[in-house]
Amino acid sequence: MSANQALLDQVNAAQSWRLVRKTRPVWARVLTEDRTVATREGPVQAKAGDVLCRGEAGDEWPQSAAAFAKRYVATEVVDAAGWRKHEPKPDAEGALAARIGEPFSVVAPWGTLTGKAGDFLLKHAADREAACPEDVWVVDAGIFAATYEEV
Repeated sequence: MSANQALLDQVNAAQSWRLVRKTRPVWARVLTEDRTVATREGPVQAKAGDVLCRGEAGDEWPQSAAAFAKRYVATEVVDAAGWRKHEPKPDAEGALAARIGEPFSVVAPWGTLTGKAGDFLLKHAADREAACPEDVWVVDAGIFAATYEEV
């Protein structure tokens, strides 16, 4: 049984998933070495070649280069520190999100993530039929409100 099974069973039974898409840009750069990234949801392991993303609130998280390329398109804007601006692809499939009413944690392939009451649990839209997908993540409620919209 998955470490996330009980929480996902609860979300699935309540039919809480909503299709959402990212609406705001992220800044990103490719990591040149393995490292631990201190995300808002807990430490996450990243590998050389992964993309380190930075959101509008200064929050950072890693993504595999392949997953990042499916969701974002690079612009020509690069800041002095080497971060390139990327816009969400308008044709990206999006994600499914559920607001969780109490503090929670989930185990993702890259580490254990924790959320506060009111934060959101997300999974890829492609996993809509998967009752317990391996790739789930947490988004802070304030960041979610500022960077996602329901489709």
